[in-house]
Amino acid sequence: MKWDERIEAEGGKMAEISVGEDLRSLSADVISRACFGSSYFKGKNIFSKLRTLQKVISNTSILFGSPALGFLPSRQQKEIEILEKEIESLIWEAVKERERDQCLETHSNEKDLLHSILEGAINDGNVGENSSRKFIVDNCKNIYFAGHESTAVAASWCLMLLALHPEWQSRIREEMAQICPDGVLDAESVSKMKMVTHISH
Repeated sequence: MKWDERIEAEGGKMAEISVGEDLRSLSADVISRACFGSSYFKGKNIFSKLRTLQKVISNTSILFGSPALGFLPSRQQKEIEILEKEIESLIWEAVKERERDQCLETHSNEKDLLHSILEGAINDGNVGENSSRKFIVDNCKNIYFAGHESTAVAASWCLMLLALHPEWQSRIREEMAQICPDGVLDAESVSKMKMVTHISH
């Protein structure tokens, strides 16, 4: 819909679209929703800052948490330290909000990833009270860094293949119309879409 609006804004014929950037934003939205559930907008803010941190680290050619931080120009080192503190504070604020809402009592099929991380911190005997905050914050960071780029790259690759093979698009649209006549796609529907999950030729 966003791309359609851009095309319409350009007169309905053609528009320049940054597919890669849009898909990165989409993957961050999906991860935010999956990880933070009802705290989705707070999750978007967290992941926006993580994305900024990722760019700063990439520009300096270092790894996250590298001892090389001590050798960075003071301005870059300060920027990374500020971002890390802001991210930790936002994640912990979401955790405390979840605890206040007593979300650990939520039925299992309504749990999001943050709920599971909280349960892990509580039930893991190796995670002491002093290290539970780090355990929770680091897991939230890992989910973002592990899933963000890989999801966007996979989606970009799928779109490119569909563009190269329009006959696949037609077959997938037909199946989509049969399985989801109302246009609503959920996990159960995806499992039924054999054209999407089992194409091998």
